[in-house]
Amino acid sequence: MTTLVIAEHDNASIKGATLNTVTAALACGGDVHVLVAGSNAGAAATAAAAIAGVSKVIHADGAQFANGLAENVAAQVLAIASAYSHILFPATASGKTLPLE
Repeated sequence: MTTLVIAEHDNASIKGATLNTVTAALACGGDVHVLVAGSNAGAAATAAAAIAGVSKVIHADGAQFANGLAENVAAQVLAIASAYSHILFPATASGKTLPLE
C-alpha cells in the first residue's frame, strides 16, 4: 500500500499544509510518495525529500505547471494514480480545486 501526497509549494519551498498531509498519509500505513509539480521547482523537490517519512519524491517539472493550473496538475496526478492506494491533497484552496474525474 503506497500513498501519494500532492505537494503544495511555491517552487522554492514546501508549504506547511503539505507537512500535515504527509502526517495523514503516514497514518494510512505503507510508503509515502510526494508529487512536486512545478516550474523550476527543484528546491521544493529537495525540501520534500527531507520530510520525515517520505520514501520517494516525484518531481514533475515543466512550463505547464508554472501557474499551478488545476487542470495541468490533475492530468499529471491521473497519469500516475494507478500506482497508489491513496491520493491525498492538502486541505487548502489549491487542493480542493483539482478536477480528478
